[in-house]
Amino acid sequence: APDPAKVADDSFAKGVGGTKADHLLEKQMGEMLREKDTKGSGEGTLFEQWIRGTSAPAMKVSNGKAAPPPSDYAAGKWIRTLNAQGNCYLYIHTTTYAMQGNRPEDFQGEEEAAAVEDPYASFPTAYLASLKDDISAVWAKGQAPLLLAQGDEGHAAVLQALGTEYVLDVKPFVLGVIKTKIKFADHVETARKTLVKAMKAGATAVIDLSDVGPPNWKEKICQVEEYKKTFPIWILDPNAHKEVDKHGQIFKKEDKKEVGDKDWDDALADSIPNFRFVYLSTCGPGDYEKNIELPFLPQNKWKALRVKTVQDQQAIPLTALASTLDDSYHRKGLIPLVSDTTENTDTFLAFQHTVVIEMKALILLKASQGLEAVREQLRKKLVQALKNGNTLLLRLTNTAPDLLETYAAPDSFPAAELFSLVLEEIEDQEVEQHYGGFGGALDGATPGYAQPGGGEGAKTKGVSGVTKKEVLDAIYKDEDKEAGAAIVRPGFKTVVTTNFAPAEIQTKLAAALPLHKCNIIAVSAS
Repeated sequence: APDPAKVADDSFAKGVGGTKADHLLEKQMGEMLREKDTKGSGEGTLFEQWIRGTSAPAMKVSNGKAAPPPSDYAAGKWIRTLNAQGNCYLYIHTTTYAMQGNRPEDFQGEEEAAAVEDPYASFPTAYLASLKDDISAVWAKGQAPLLLAQGDEGHAAVLQALGTEYVLDVKPFVLGVIKTKIKFADHVETARKTLVKAMKAGATAVIDLSDVGPPNWKEKICQVEEYKKTFPIWILDPNAHKEVDKHGQIFKKEDKKEVGDKDWDDALADSIPNFRFVYLSTCGPGDYEKNIELPFLPQNKWKALRVKTVQDQQAIPLTALASTLDDSYHRKGLIPLVSDTTENTDTFLAFQHTVVIEMKALILLKASQGLEAVREQLRKKLVQALKNGNTLLLRLTNTAPDLLETYAAPDSFPAAELFSLVLEEIEDQEVEQHYGGFGGALDGATPGYAQPGGGEGAKTKGVSGVTKKEVLDAIYKDEDKEAGAAIVRPGFKTVVTTNFAPAEIQTKLAAALPLHKCNIIAVSAS
């Protein structure tokens, strides 16, 4: 078998040129020369100049760190900094200059013990899995979403999620005919056609700002005599598309053909409620105000929304589990999805007055007794947790059951409602503290370890969609009711645990759970 060290050195030589030892020697000599040249100049070493030239956040992260001494280069080390947009960390190796976004296993530093906080945690955020729903929520408020894709990869992912059939590229408006080879007037007509087609299809049109930003819609297009009938300013007002009103002004003869047995305007009345348009930019929440000419967008007719392509993950020790579950449910409004290969989380929750649903056992039951028998077991467990104000634990272990489709039923296991949380403000904290949290309520149930509003000082509480009256009436049988009523005691909540690692969750559980409504929590083994 070949020597792994020799194979690595040969690969290095092919990729860089020369041996690894030669490369290290050159780097040491170069660094010493740089230190000598910059001595007394105040510019610092190459490393220090690189840190200063990266970004202001990078300077903050460096915190006065000097360049690693040449003696450290043989081993090399990872340096952590923020990217230019200030929205994610990058790890760069001092020897090879390798760059990656994931934390390297051999990274060492004071920062490694500290939790990496999202500097824009409070910024309105959407995930690809729920993007269309989030767009509709913003649209319903009379605003067009300004989607911040945070780079080219995110930009491509958003386009793939929304489709490319109704995309309007604004570069011909911004860069001009010399660079784009497209006449301004021709592109105004293209813009009209794109939005008209989306209206007729009841689809979402993407006004692609990419990295160039928006044109001055008002002064350069919508109020110019030549274009104002083709592309009037009201076309960029979401409120103008709640019903068919002015649309005959922008629909040309070829657009007014009958659709089936309906006139064009009757067909449009059916499709226009589903029409949307969004602005899409490669910017992130940290730089969009600087790089996008926001006054060019119709005032008060848009709302910025950061788009994340992957679900957030939170790494915690087991000792922080209780507070993290409460924070997820009551402050973030997300169902805790706990990744724990040791199953310590399951053991911990088992002693917190929890109603456990063992999905592996139910999968076996389905094979022997059928789906209806499984749904009845799910219903009984759900009702038990609701009546006692307990935690409902969905213990998946290494399974990936299709909870949203196969096992879901409105009269037994309303999965969509179970994973839907609404945050409500706590008006009377004193009353809330009469009840238990993850363990249940004092009024007829066993108290647990936290308050239903997320603990002392909490301002919000998560309320499950399954507690709606119409949902309860569907799943409670007569023998489950108290004095003829479907009772829910405070403290009910849902937690999901899995043996899959966080990296596996994205692929193995994406079809089983609404991941965009979950907070992925990784519990460390130690």
